[in-house]
Amino acid sequence: MNEREFDVKLRQGLQETAKSVVEQHRRDNQPLIFSENGHVKYVDPFTVAI
Repeated sequence: MNEREFDVKLRQGLQETAKSVVEQHRRDNQPLIFSENGHVKYVDPFTVAI
């Protein structure tokens, strides 16, 4: 596997993971929590495009 193929597979994996996280939070009706510039942010998962 060359670097280009690896990059494509890595991006696909990250997209699938992000989609499954958003879907799980929607099912559980829980906010998405992340850090941005050292500040904790809460996002309604129903406003996130998947």
